[in-house]
Amino acid sequence: MGDSQKVVVYIMPQKIQKQRYKDMMKAALRHHFIMAEELKDSVTHLITEYETAAQAMKVLKLTELPQHTRLLRVSWFTDSIKAREPVPVQDKHVIAQGGDAVECNQASEPTVQSPVPEYSCQRSTPLKHHNSRFCEAMELLQDYAEMREGDDNYMRALAWRRASCVLKSLKFPLTNIDQLKGAKDVGKHVEKVLQSILDHGTSDEVEKVRNDPWYKKMKIFTKVFGAGTKTAQEWIEKGWTTVDEVRQNYTKGDWRLRFGLAFHEELMELVTRLEADNFTKFIKHQCETILPGISVELCGGFKRGKTHGHDIDLLFTHQSTGKEVGFLPRLLSVLESKNLILCGKWNRGTYTEEAMYSDSKRTKNNQLDHFEKWIGIIKFPKKWRKSISEEEFFSDENVSADLNSYEDSEPAKKKLKTNELSPEDIAAQSRSWIARRVDLIIAPYDQYFYALVGWTGSKQFNRDIRTYAKRTHNYAMTSHGLYDLTKRKSLPAKSEKEIFDILGVPYFPPEERNC
Repeated sequence: MGDSQKVVVYIMPQKIQKQRYKDMMKAALRHHFIMAEELKDSVTHLITEYETAAQAMKVLKLTELPQHTRLLRVSWFTDSIKAREPVPVQDKHVIAQGGDAVECNQASEPTVQSPVPEYSCQRSTPLKHHNSRFCEAMELLQDYAEMREGDDNYMRALAWRRASCVLKSLKFPLTNIDQLKGAKDVGKHVEKVLQSILDHGTSDEVEKVRNDPWYKKMKIFTKVFGAGTKTAQEWIEKGWTTVDEVRQNYTKGDWRLRFGLAFHEELMELVTRLEADNFTKFIKHQCETILPGISVELCGGFKRGKTHGHDIDLLFTHQSTGKEVGFLPRLLSVLESKNLILCGKWNRGTYTEEAMYSDSKRTKNNQLDHFEKWIGIIKFPKKWRKSISEEEFFSDENVSADLNSYEDSEPAKKKLKTNELSPEDIAAQSRSWIARRVDLIIAPYDQYFYALVGWTGSKQFNRDIRTYAKRTHNYAMTSHGLYDLTKRKSLPAKSEKEIFDILGVPYFPPEERNC
């Protein structure tokens, strides 16, 4: 262990729960730390939960420490366990023996300001935050609970997600569970998991889920385009363990599953921001000739600052309400003529004013809306995966040539003519394009800014801002608008900020809605 052989550690058991103390000792022995059973001259690192040197010395019944002993916080020990060897002592680890000990602690370990805003829509949540390892654990437990389904598991999943949202909003890395005092949505169960990660770098509960064979298979199968939890469970019950096994044996399913299985590996590749921007640029170019003045907005995670995503969401509107009617079929016809559409489904708009307030009682796992939309898979020319010139990008001839290349073989052409070319046949062809998931959504202008908030997300941000609207103002909020349930009237908005102002919520740009 090198220098760690010179380190002798004594952990004061006072103020530490018995089970936690036992776990700390086990972790130390597992990584071959030299541990002392009592404080003696050979101890170099004295670990305590006490806030000041005076408190620790009083319990030890000492007036001064042995000459070579340093009084340290538990954070030094947890940092060492993560590193699997004693780490160098930093200022944040040291408990000063003078009168400034408490001040030092406050400076090195900030705490959550109390009271913490109750809803995640009231807190800034940046994409990059200080507590990724904790949030990853919370979201894994959330994911597992959601897959188990049922009301109890739904509530568990929501509790893990809300705790993760609190951690993402912190302005500092969590180093001590006491830093969360006053934070809503961090209950005893959450604290137990967080404390275990602080002490040992992981949690037994998290690792048990991570290594659960059922969970591993569910993670694989639910990532297939078109497969939900029920379908994934059905595949597991049949004894299938890989997507290849499903492909070989699964004969039913709608168009989503057929294409999702055939193009699974491609659809699992994350879409880059460059690809999303190139597609948006291409669509805007087509829109100029179809309907001048129509607005095209890239939404979802990309609008919140992400550099990669699972799909591309484009939201369309026109400032003259009503002009957007009929636009989407015309756009789809253009895309079809350029052979860009692999598969998809167009849905008519089903909005009525009643939907604005009746949708406030949504199903637990969905945030459905009533917009006209197309959901499907687009054939992305591989050249769209890199920066290209304007002239090359908008050349219709180049696009068509690239996209038609998979028809080169005579057998393929024959199958196309007789409608016999299956998703598997298409996927197996040598192609100059790659499959990408795309959603195209049409919103009338008087609903547009509510649609923009809804389709930007995140999912938890939407859930909380809608809950806040209902509980605080008795408003029903959807992606279509805001409805005053008391006065029985809708509340229009001409910008995203105006929506926040109506609700009395601080305005956060999309980059700060990553809860």
